[in-house]
Amino acid sequence: AFHGKFLKNTDINGMDVSDMTVEEAEKLIREQAEDYQITLKERGNNSETITAEEIGYHYVSNGEIENFQKPQPYALWFVSYFRPASYAFETAVQYDETLLKEKADSLKCFDKATAKAPEDAKMVFQESENKYVIKKEKQGAKLKQKKFWKLLTETISERDGLLDLEKESCYQTPKVTSDDKDLNQLVENLNHYVDIEITYCFGNQKEVLDGSVVKDWLTYDKKGKVLVKDGAISDYIASLADKYDTYDKPRKFKTSDGTYVTVEGGSYGWKIDQTAEAEELTKLMEEEPHMERTPIFAQEADSWENGDMGDTYVEVDLTKQHLWMYKEGKLIVESDFVSGTMTPARVTPPGIFRLYYKKSPAVLRSTKPGDSYETPVSFWMPFNGGIGFHDATWRGSFGGQIFWNSGSHGCINLPYSAAQTIYQNIEKDYLVICFYRNGEYKY
Repeated sequence: AFHGKFLKNTDINGMDVSDMTVEEAEKLIREQAEDYQITLKERGNNSETITAEEIGYHYVSNGEIENFQKPQPYALWFVSYFRPASYAFETAVQYDETLLKEKADSLKCFDKATAKAPEDAKMVFQESENKYVIKKEKQGAKLKQKKFWKLLTETISERDGLLDLEKESCYQTPKVTSDDKDLNQLVENLNHYVDIEITYCFGNQKEVLDGSVVKDWLTYDKKGKVLVKDGAISDYIASLADKYDTYDKPRKFKTSDGTYVTVEGGSYGWKIDQTAEAEELTKLMEEEPHMERTPIFAQEADSWENGDMGDTYVEVDLTKQHLWMYKEGKLIVESDFVSGTMTPARVTPPGIFRLYYKKSPAVLRSTKPGDSYETPVSFWMPFNGGIGFHDATWRGSFGGQIFWNSGSHGCINLPYSAAQTIYQNIEKDYLVICFYRNGEYKY
């Protein structure tokens, strides 16, 4: 009754084949192979499945089951009730490598849009804190392809139903992590330089030099040594000079009648000593300074107000032929005057000047051929070469249009009392502002 069939209590590879023929047992093994599937456990609690059908996975008989059945003791069939028989063999299976490749290529874990490569930890400049910080590495989800293929084929060959990609270290890993010693040291070195806050003061205007600016000046070598780029500091100081220097530049000046004129000429104004200030800033950067600072000036003006001319000066309106002398905003004296004749040789130039000195009495001399003179005056106050303020008692009137044809040799001729008051209040380096209105100065 049992001939050609497996006896009771017989299993092959864990499957009960009692009372089955070889063909029936092989069918069971074949169906088991057809039901095979492998689950890929992926990063981020994701999973995907590859089925036997998708890769052409199937059982191939090599006669093992028939060899198990032949030697069973049919004459002693009843013994099988007390002595179970168990057989095992490496099931011969095959799959289509091309189909497996196609299936793998369609998996989400190989999708370039989602399977991102890992990102190394890196330093970034955090604007809100004005310092460098380390941005943590990202693990990504890109697989080590060679290792994946090796493990996948081994898993299929062993009929295992699970491949844990995370557990098997199948994912590419960042080369640099946030605890990298060299990266942390570099960040520390860079932060030494960007931990700076120098507030440059230009009157009421301020320029803040901090990490947001300094970060663009820095570079570093392979050993992590921080270097300041050539020219970075001097270029910064030059930018300050370009913005705030007023030396040899036109500037707006509010006149005594409330109108504004553009004043230019002369050698007055603020001028940063760019070389000295760059050298000083280079030293300061090593000290992580937090300070307010006035740059080193090669030349200083009296103020940052009113076109940097402040409130102490002599205002000389060459068009109106009238001047005003102010000291700390207080009007000391005002007067008509006569300036240089409006010819190229005698016209009084506009500009901003400082008084050289004052002398009383004095003799004004010129040995210029055809225009020599020797004139005694009571008060002499030069401010532009041979041009200055002085009394002119030989004149009967001042102001108006006299200067157009009967002006001075270039000096500001004043009534005696006005010259005397100016002389009594003026000192060396006192500011003198000379200007024409409406483009009248044409020489």
